[in-house]
Amino acid sequence: MPRSEEQKLAQEPAKVIFGGNEYPLRPLVIKESREWRQKVIELIKQVPPLTSVSSDKPEQFNAALQTLLIVLPDSVCDLFFLYAKDLNREEIEQVATDSEMAVAWAKVTDLAFPLLQGLVKTMGKIAQ
Repeated sequence: MPRSEEQKLAQEPAKVIFGGNEYPLRPLVIKESREWRQKVIELIKQVPPLTSVSSDKPEQFNAALQTLLIVLPDSVCDLFFLYAKDLNREEIEQVATDSEMAVAWAKVTDLAFPLLQGLVKTMGKIAQ
């Protein structure tokens, strides 16, 4: 369930679930969020070159697969725990599934990019 405007304004944490346990996910302050978003950009920039690799070049193809299937998912987990700095990574990784992390990652991006969502709405209003 999405957080209400009141919850957002009060900086009430979102909730994530790992291994059947609920954990609070607190929004970062602007300074920390800005630094975190820059790290997200660095990760995203790695993706396009990987998608153009052809199986005609087995070494490059294998390296791209390694990055797409192992390195990038691990980097997403790293970014999640950089954002969710109050959570115990070691404890959570013992019980969490990749699917739970995917849901938690979606919640982090909701918390981290509200200004982008507002900008898109503003552009829509201007275009009318």
